[in-house]
Amino acid sequence: MLKLALVATVASLLSPASSVPCDFTTSACSVSNNGSSVELGATRPGASEGGSGGSDSGGVTVPAPPPPVCTDSLCRGNYSVGVLRPTLTDVASFAPTSAPFVDEPDGVGVVGMPVNFVVSAGVHEQAGRLFDLPVTVRFTPTSYVFTHGDGTSREATTGGRRWAELGLAQFSATPTSHAYASRGTYTATAAVRYAAQANFGNGWIDVPGQLEIPIGTTTLQIVEVKTALVDKTCAENPTGPGC
Repeated sequence: MLKLALVATVASLLSPASSVPCDFTTSACSVSNNGSSVELGATRPGASEGGSGGSDSGGVTVPAPPPPVCTDSLCRGNYSVGVLRPTLTDVASFAPTSAPFVDEPDGVGVVGMPVNFVVSAGVHEQAGRLFDLPVTVRFTPTSYVFTHGDGTSREATTGGRRWAELGLAQFSATPTSHAYASRGTYTATAAVRYAAQANFGNGWIDVPGQLEIPIGTTTLQIVEVKTALVDKTCAENPTGPGC
């Protein structure tokens, strides 16, 4: 309500202690005069007192604006989801289940000489539904963990390559190789650590953390090799020492 000090022009129109309804071109209003002040109340056409709209300092009720038109592809009813944040648990079912794991030279090694391990894992994408929405989930290898079975392990940024692909001779050291210190039978294992992303149609969203997926085992027989100095090769003397 807007209170105005009583002035001579208003007093000349209204007698003390009176209340007079009025109708201006822009509002429906009422005037109350108590002899010392004049109180004006107005409501804009089309608005109802106590409605859901806002009001200004003159007591005018303003209708609430209509809700915005939903253009987001994730809209559902009267609400929309701005950003979805899936977790590793949410996307785990989309992950690759295995990858090839081999050792060179194929299940056999020599004490003190490198055994070469190779994991073949690449970027993996799978489409499906998550939170009742269509989604594509991408897994990218970030590192590889090799557990050798002798109490040691190593993490590498590569899955490794075969000696022939590297142009190396057998028993050469590589970023993923390991030399066993004593003979015996060992079970080596490997795992791939993946970073995950999800795409609900509006671009890729990074999923926090890394998902480690075991990919297999291999059994190795590590042997000792003893050498002897001889005067002839095995081709020259097939029954010689070490032949």
